[in-house]
Amino acid sequence: MSTLTDTMDGNDDGDDAETTRSVPAPVRFVGFWVAIALPFMYVPLLATGLQSSSQLQTFLLLVALNVVALLLGHRHDGGT
Repeated sequence: MSTLTDTMDGNDDGDDAETTRSVPAPVRFVGFWVAIALPFMYVPLLATGLQSSSQLQTFLLLVALNVVALLLGHRHDGGT
């Protein structure tokens, strides 16, 4: 198991890196850009307030999708 010190020293065991490398590049690309664009959809919901349960559910769904997109796209390297 990797510790914070191991990660900072560059001694990470690579389990996370191997998992994210198995994600195809197009999926990483889409995940990266979805993670960037999705928060803009929060603005109208938060500006009008989360007054109904459907608005709250929509907001929570957007947050969950954003987390998934972040996980998929966090190793996107910009095509290099």
